[in-house]
Amino acid sequence: MLLVFNQQKAYAKRNFRPVFLAIGLGLISSISYAEPWDSKFYNPKPSNDDVILPMPCEGSLVMKKVFTPTRKLLDDVKIVLGSNNKELGFAEYATPNYISGSFSDAGKERYFLIGKYEITALQYQAVMNDTCPTAKPNLIFPITEVSWFDAVAFTDKYNRWLLNQSTVKSIDVPKGYVRLPSNTEWEYAARGGSKVTESEFRELRFPMTNNLENYAWFSGAKSANGKLQLIGRLEPNPLDIYDILGNASEMMFDSFRMNKLDRYHGQQGGMIVRGGSYLTPESSMTTAIRTEKPYYDAQSAYKSKDVGFRLVYTSEVIQSNDLVKQLDQEWNELGNGAGISKNENVVNELEKITKQVDDEKTKKELNQLNALLRSANQARDEQRDRSIQSALQLGAFLCANVSDLNDKFEYNNNLYETMTEEICDPNEIDSLDDENMCSKVKLNNLKNVLDESKKARDFILKYYSDTIVNTATNYEIDTINNQSKPTQFILENSGKANMSDYLKLYFKHINQYIESGKIERSTWLQTCNEIKGKK
Repeated sequence: MLLVFNQQKAYAKRNFRPVFLAIGLGLISSISYAEPWDSKFYNPKPSNDDVILPMPCEGSLVMKKVFTPTRKLLDDVKIVLGSNNKELGFAEYATPNYISGSFSDAGKERYFLIGKYEITALQYQAVMNDTCPTAKPNLIFPITEVSWFDAVAFTDKYNRWLLNQSTVKSIDVPKGYVRLPSNTEWEYAARGGSKVTESEFRELRFPMTNNLENYAWFSGAKSANGKLQLIGRLEPNPLDIYDILGNASEMMFDSFRMNKLDRYHGQQGGMIVRGGSYLTPESSMTTAIRTEKPYYDAQSAYKSKDVGFRLVYTSEVIQSNDLVKQLDQEWNELGNGAGISKNENVVNELEKITKQVDDEKTKKELNQLNALLRSANQARDEQRDRSIQSALQLGAFLCANVSDLNDKFEYNNNLYETMTEEICDPNEIDSLDDENMCSKVKLNNLKNVLDESKKARDFILKYYSDTIVNTATNYEIDTINNQSKPTQFILENSGKANMSDYLKLYFKHINQYIESGKIERSTWLQTCNEIKGKK
């Protein structure tokens, strides 16, 4: 479904349209007229799930939803950014971070929006110029030679224009605003977000079916050859984002911080520039590349011929009193020992003791201890949930795998029975030479293959049964079931949608085992096979 922040057709004559004006806000200082842009000037590679924002001068800006496997306001997901390469480790070494999204569709996974393309000269002029530019090919290059302050001024002026558009307000769209992306948002999207597996996410580049030159403009004759290129001419990353690597480097909203092994250093530095450009060597073109640039050079604000920007669309966290109440409730539930018996819930017991203490110093120390316990519990809960998600994905894979191995066993078994019972004469087997397909040697080889295939199937079936027992034993059933939707989302968005039915079956087997306490390998094998038969 094409998601469009539609500009209403306010005037009958298509060839003569006034631009929406916001003179009082100083957005466009003089009356000018513009034709709606042809999509080739802002969306050369359209997709069904594009989100299109209106722009001044009858223009458009295309965004993509970047989903995160989170649902509650305070849910976030731990991700590791950077690389494991120790060269320039102080700038790019692997560092833990957390990601979530500003918006949610009907309680589903939360997301933010990021530009499908880099901001072009045409889009920049449509917002910043006093008169509307004419849409033409030489303006659909990424805008460069602009400072970080120019980019922020662009977002400010564009946001104030959007706020004045009744056509946007009249449509059921998330309330938000555009800004430069944070370092975490950019790299999460650049790596492919939830559209890639965890191992693919940690690669130096997002998954590519062709060579790098099919996805990124870098230095050298086989790629950009020293020239900035038009937007959207190459292949996108898994989130359908173009030129996230190469062409123009992209400025971030937050400042550069050094890496200190497991965290970022406390000093805030200059601007962060990500993604490499048409001047970056092919060997350096990775999603981990992170360069610091000064906000100011010797003369004025820093600008460069190969540095531009891309936008995100997000929102503030606290938007209403209702959200404050929801956040307060979720925050109070963090690390409070939910799901733990009253006798084991140290946090609740500590809170009761604290309320009974009159000495302020002791009460303060108890509150600090309570906060430490909640923090430790929260870290434990997050680790537990990630472990359950991994176990569930493994269970789905094993269910699919054992059905594949059973197919091989049944094929080998049918072949062996056909040979020994229908084709070969038992009275002649011993007398035949070794090359005859009915010889004892050939039939023994078939029997060995049959035995090995049965052994492989039974081993995985046992492994599958073990995971059911271990998962059911190590975690409470409600805790397991709470990870159903997050795990389903991870599978469906990382190209493993074919595992969804196996995951549902694995949940069913766990619940059956918890209810009956019986190990039913033959039944579990049969139902895994039935799912494969439906595909």
